[in-house]
Amino acid sequence: MFRRFLRSQKALTEANAGEMLQLDDTNVTSLIAVVRKDHAEQAVGEARYVTNSSGELAEAAVVIADEWQNLGLGTALFVDLLTEAKRAGLSKIIAYFDVENSSVIHLGRKFGFKLAPKEIRPDYSMLKAEITI
Repeated sequence: MFRRFLRSQKALTEANAGEMLQLDDTNVTSLIAVVRKDHAEQAVGEARYVTNSSGELAEAAVVIADEWQNLGLGTALFVDLLTEAKRAGLSKIIAYFDVENSSVIHLGRKFGFKLAPKEIRPDYSMLKAEITI
């Protein structure tokens, strides 16, 4: 789950959790996958986008709990997220992929994202990806 922040992170900080849970912003659209386990609901995945000020471009991200990865949940959430983005009138979505996360790179290619050359930073490497919708 901590690959969401494109850096090595052993725990989710309070600030990161707050950022992920801030959904009162009109520029944020978030879809959350929830399962019922032991009579309690548990979030196991999220797909979200945040639009720019013009409302035509958004940055998207998907995060899936480790035990739910490679089961199609990320694909299902992203299909729904793209559907919502189209309904909202967005024209382009960008995302940043960790170069070591082959699952998300595969998912991006599957959806037709164009990948820019790898950007190397001191603590991580990433790919910028974009798709016109």
